[in-house]
Amino acid sequence: MKCCPSCQTELSGPVAACPFCGYRLSGSVIRPGGSSVVRPAVRPKIQCEVDLGAQFDRTGSSRMFATGIPLTYKTIVRQVAAKARSVKCWVGSHGDLDEGQDFIIHTDAGTPEQAIEDVEKIVFDGGGDPDEHHLDAIEALLNLVPWTADPTRARGAMLVFMSSDTKPAKSGVTAAELGRRIKDKGILLYLVCERTATLNELATAAEGLVFQISDSPDPLELQRIAAKLAESIQVSITKGSTVPLTV
Repeated sequence: MKCCPSCQTELSGPVAACPFCGYRLSGSVIRPGGSSVVRPAVRPKIQCEVDLGAQFDRTGSSRMFATGIPLTYKTIVRQVAAKARSVKCWVGSHGDLDEGQDFIIHTDAGTPEQAIEDVEKIVFDGGGDPDEHHLDAIEALLNLVPWTADPTRARGAMLVFMSSDTKPAKSGVTAAELGRRIKDKGILLYLVCERTATLNELATAAEGLVFQISDSPDPLELQRIAAKLAESIQVSITKGSTVPLTV
């Protein structure tokens, strides 16, 4: 069974283009003497819109990842932008609520490049004890972004960069409840974090993916993950799935 190299859809029988994403599978020209050469297929943009919300732990706990966080975000966002017809970006950051460090919105329905610039300006500093208010921040972003309601036209995705574990949410929502709320909205969830039981519970309930945070991510591995995330969004539009592709 062959798969489309663009959206990974299984194909049956000889076809000139993928029936789901429109990717041209092959093309050829005949040279004098009868030999043929394959012409590279054109990879079209999927005709969908993406609402991409990102949340960053800006406390001192994340300072050790101050180089890797913006690099990872930039790589992922540019891959998504290369596949989608349009991308709107929201960027938020959170500190220690117990220290008066409230949720901040840095980019509000901005372009990918504007969001990348805003992320590069985030300062990682401050905070109290190691556990952070991750659940509060994710809930705030979930409620802030005007996620597109039509899943046949657009898809929402959330990227969250976190270090340390999370404190309980001040609203009382549990990690599992918040994860189910994210899934019910049809939003794809990707956590880039230090793995903890609570954050794994959040990802499991949302049917999302968890990646280990790093300050020096391997460029090839980062490109592979970014491409897979972009494909997840594409496939979710063409097939109606809300579960990210595994990497």
